Amino acid sequence: MNAQRHPSIPLLVLLFAAAASSSSHAQELTEEQVDPGEEEVPVLDPEAAPFPEGGVQLPKQEPTVVSVPEAPPAEEEEIAPKYGDRPFSFQLGGVTFTPFLQARFRQEARINPYGPLAQTFDSLHFLVTRVRFGLTARWRFIRTMMQIQDVRLFGTPPGFDDGSTLALHQGILEIGDDRGYVRVGRQEINYGNQRMIGALDWLMAARSFDAVRLHGFINDKIELDLFGSMLTRQQAIVDDSFDPPQTFTNNGSYLATTNLSVAHSESLYLEAYVLYRHDRPISVSTLGVQNDIASPGIFLTGVPIEGLKYTGEFTIQGGRSANAAFFAFAISGDLDYTFDEVSVKPTINGGFAYGTGASGNGRVDEFNNFFPTNHKFYGAADLIGLRNLIEGHVHLSIKAPKRPVGCRLGIYNFALANPRARWSNVAGVTFGFNPDNTVRNLGQEVDLLFKWSFFPGMSLSGGWTVFVPNQGARNLGNSDVQQWGYLTLAAQTP
Repeated sequence: MNAQRHPSIPLLVLLFAAAASSSSHAQELTEEQVDPGEEEVPVLDPEAAPFPEGGVQLPKQEPTVVSVPEAPPAEEEEIAPKYGDRPFSFQLGGVTFTPFLQARFRQEARINPYGPLAQTFDSLHFLVTRVRFGLTARWRFIRTMMQIQDVRLFGTPPGFDDGSTLALHQGILEIGDDRGYVRVGRQEINYGNQRMIGALDWLMAARSFDAVRLHGFINDKIELDLFGSMLTRQQAIVDDSFDPPQTFTNNGSYLATTNLSVAHSESLYLEAYVLYRHDRPISVSTLGVQNDIASPGIFLTGVPIEGLKYTGEFTIQGGRSANAAFFAFAISGDLDYTFDEVSVKPTINGGFAYGTGASGNGRVDEFNNFFPTNHKFYGAADLIGLRNLIEGHVHLSIKAPKRPVGCRLGIYNFALANPRARWSNVAGVTFGFNPDNTVRNLGQEVDLLFKWSFFPGMSLSGGWTVFVPNQGARNLGNSDVQQWGYLTLAAQTP
């Protein structure tokens, strides 16, 4: 990554690729490519990029947990129509093979960054890439799938690439039929609309879990999903501050989920879930610290009348965080109306999100949104996540059904649920903390995004955002207007 101390930065992007999706029975393990999605957090050392809250480093990941009605929850929002999806498959000896190829190249630029980087750079620009290859093989009730990806942050000196970004993104063995399946291995997972558990596909590395998953189809409307993942294995931690040094051990960190989905009708699709995470110290700095958080919640969506869609989600949390009693909650909702009688099919959207921040009296804590896909919810610039958040937004989207192009204008207002608690971005990086601050309002963001699917499986997308800080942001040390833009060229075989 290079940086220039200059008020404007050109965006440029390169593309090459192809990709085919792996088909499954009731649930496909397909790559959900979205522009926009989750932010590539610019850091000087790509290995030092922040991980999801809780200090747990995860693998990478993929899609939907349950089949859905005619009005499914938005998994990765598309702002332009797509060409037909017909994966290429072939048979050898009774085994059906489906290859998967994908490439994505994205140039990003940020003017007046906030947080730790603001002390060093007036502006940032960097190029990130992903090339992914996968192959699915199916024979009767057995399916295996493998995806290997190479992820790059351009700027490694020639001859010094150690190949550390070439890794297995997914690798599973699945046994099942139309009654359910058992899936073991590294895999992606999405629940609801991904506010709590998501594939984070915008991030080039994405997210997947080393896990065992059980999925059952109770009937044609009800499904049950159980998921258990090892986040970090047992570790020995050496503390050199003692003389002689002492070694401490942990039993690893884990995630467990239960998700019951009910596709009642076109007007009501419901997911009720319970998430549980058990985090143990992974470094000397976190010795003695552990988290045990249970998070039950409910997600609803549907189309009660033609053109009108609603979504809503409510989650509470309890347990212990950093060895102290923990309680937090979050709620969100959206309404969309699409004017089908108009040729360009405009859609108007309005919504809100609220996530608790840490209170001074300790009765309410900062909401922990586990392992989400944030980018599509709280503004494309990724300046805030679902923690210590009050957010409201309106969108106007336009799609041209006869032309594979679309655009969206979004306006957001951000405020702090507790002005005396910290402001952090989608990756959990603190942008400011002032215990004497009494102003909630942080500021407004305006997004203008587009996507053009110019050839089957190939697209060009981009956007530009402007965040104007209010007094709340200035009280936390961020007084500059921030701009962020990106341009992505992507391809995968249809």
